[in-house]
Amino acid sequence: MDDSSNSASVQRVDLTQGMEVAYWCRIFNVSIDQLRHAVHHAGHQVPDIRRYLSQNLPPTTAGDSV
Repeated sequence: MDDSSNSASVQRVDLTQGMEVAYWCRIFNVSIDQLRHAVHHAGHQVPDIRRYLSQNLPPTTAGDSV
C-alpha cells in the first residue's frame, strides 16, 4: 500500500471536507469554530495549528463541550 499521498494530506487541515473537519476537531478536542479560528491564524499545517491551539486555547475550554 502506498501511503505517500495520504501522509501529505494528514499534515494539512482541509476545512472544506466535513469528515476531515470532524476528525481534526476530535484530535484537537476543539469546536468547529475554534478549529476554523486556528486555521485562519496559523494556516493549514497540522503542527502550526497544534502550536497555535496550545498557546491560545485555555486548557479548561478544550474539554468543555457540554
